[in-house]
Amino acid sequence: MRQAQQQRIWTEHLLTGDNTGKQEMPAGIAYEREGFQQRRSINTPYWFDQVIDHFGSNQTFKQRIFINDDEYVPGGPVYLFNSGETPASPAYLSGGEPHTLAKATGGMLIIMEHRYYGKSYPVSNMSGPNMKYLTIDNALEDIAYFIRNAAGFVKGTIGVDISPASKWVATGGSYSATLAVWARKKYPDLIHAAYASSAPVLIEPDFYQYDQVVARALPCASDIASAVSVLDNILDSRNRTLIDKWKKAFALQDLKDDADFAGALTDQMSTTVQYYMPPAKGSDAPDSIAQLCGWFKNTRNIPLQNMADMTAAHIRNNRIDPVSAYSSDSGATNYALYQDGRAWFYQTCTQFGFWQSAPRPPLRRLRSKYVTSEWQSKPCQAFFGKDVSGIPDTQYLNDKFGGLTPDVSRVVFVNGLHDPWSELSVARNLPDSTRNVMITMPLASHVVDFYAANSRTDFGVDIARKNILEAIKMFLAQN
Repeated sequence: MRQAQQQRIWTEHLLTGDNTGKQEMPAGIAYEREGFQQRRSINTPYWFDQVIDHFGSNQTFKQRIFINDDEYVPGGPVYLFNSGETPASPAYLSGGEPHTLAKATGGMLIIMEHRYYGKSYPVSNMSGPNMKYLTIDNALEDIAYFIRNAAGFVKGTIGVDISPASKWVATGGSYSATLAVWARKKYPDLIHAAYASSAPVLIEPDFYQYDQVVARALPCASDIASAVSVLDNILDSRNRTLIDKWKKAFALQDLKDDADFAGALTDQMSTTVQYYMPPAKGSDAPDSIAQLCGWFKNTRNIPLQNMADMTAAHIRNNRIDPVSAYSSDSGATNYALYQDGRAWFYQTCTQFGFWQSAPRPPLRRLRSKYVTSEWQSKPCQAFFGKDVSGIPDTQYLNDKFGGLTPDVSRVVFVNGLHDPWSELSVARNLPDSTRNVMITMPLASHVVDFYAANSRTDFGVDIARKNILEAIKMFLAQN
């Protein structure tokens, strides 16, 4: 399942520390405050009774919550991080930009796990009919319902009072940043401000612009485009012997579908650019973009052969199983819980699209013309049933929340311009500079300002973080 492979890559970049649940401790341990004798661990998960369907049944499920009140002073802000398409990780209670903001402003930090991710499931399996509660409207209402009930929940779990004067700040990175922006717009009475790192607020079903950013970032883009053009000619030929020869050269001979083969070739390039960070000064670490383009310096080979050598090495070195990673229908009938990739695929099938497709001529293509939005959405019915066409009504969300011009205030939009997702974010034109703040980092990529694992202070990240804090302090001072 190629969507699961993309989800795995994103999860590995966003999460740090142990998020497998091994560090979880019983919620009934003692506290330090109000007569409690022993200090609790901030890795302790708590379980909030969340409504399964805010627009139907009032039944509830257990939603995982983490809390750090170490820096909280009465009246200080409460930072809420909905973890989006990844499991909630307690690593963000002690690292990452939301923790930095809480520490600098006397704030409390709360992480809430998104429904259908991690361990927060309102259903017993992930079959098609059971996925119906995974909607943007329910996810946003989860945030509002939690905030409305947070005072009693926090008091009952960690023994701390949230002051009525405390202002709530929604935070997030990538999809969770989009939730932060939209929650601020939908619930301005509950959420005072938002910090959104790499938020794709324009919902694009045919996301061909992704490749345009990748092409600008790679010095070897012309070689890659040449290789892809030759490959498409080979696929057009329907010469089975020739096609199978090249599949083997790419170490993708186990992929039966030729379109799956064509789609697998962009994995390494997309990942390299989307999560690029230049080597630290004085470091011996290689530059990942230079490494990738180094494969195309072998002038004894045609670019397609160099691309095959690069891909085969990538698969071998990362121990990737091509069938499970890249086959369209792999895992379609596996309905077990704890499949974050399956949940994200459902969201793309039903509401987002975000299909990273080949640009049309005359735009330069770094992926095969066989990689279309139609091909990528085709497995939706195999995974979730005939009622899930894979053609989401993206106009509904763009009309409701404003796309690239959301009518919001007190939002900090942060983007790295190396990030392909910046094409769908507020990264170039700020709708209202008197009410919002836009921060860009020309050499940075996806969510680098937000990561718990990123302690880098060069290539513009330190300046961005300084400006984020200044903007949040300015917003907190406003009524």
